[in-house]
Amino acid sequence: MSEAIAENTYFTAEGEQGGKPVIYRSMENVPEGQKESDFPNLINIYWPFELDINNGMPDSQTNDNQIAFEDAIESLDHNGISHLMLVVTGNGRKEWIWYVKDVESWMNQLNEKLKGHEVYPFEVEIDQDPEWSTYHNFVSGVKGI
Repeated sequence: MSEAIAENTYFTAEGEQGGKPVIYRSMENVPEGQKESDFPNLINIYWPFELDINNGMPDSQTNDNQIAFEDAIESLDHNGISHLMLVVTGNGRKEWIWYVKDVESWMNQLNEKLKGHEVYPFEVEIDQDPEWSTYHNFVSGVKGI
């Protein structure tokens, strides 16, 4: 007997910050069957890049590196581990907003997934957000337009 798993659905939105275009990719909803309070840790991976070229968007090489990075860590977006809820690209940075169950375990897995890759120029910020305010505020702001 196989168990059906609902697919997570993303949407994209466009905006502007500081006169530069910004593209948002977000989950439409909290993954089905997942309790927000089980993933109280917000991890923001912040990758700055040159603002003055490409109207604030990454150049081709930076974009290729970001795709390689995303491909390497996509398996971390898994029920019971963590959820990638929002990606923001533009105005000189790319950010990945994750909600994570266990920070130490997740960081160890992140490092393991990136073994053999070049050193990417990102920063990691960790915060508590058990109500998923960052995600919900973004989604309600988009739906309110």
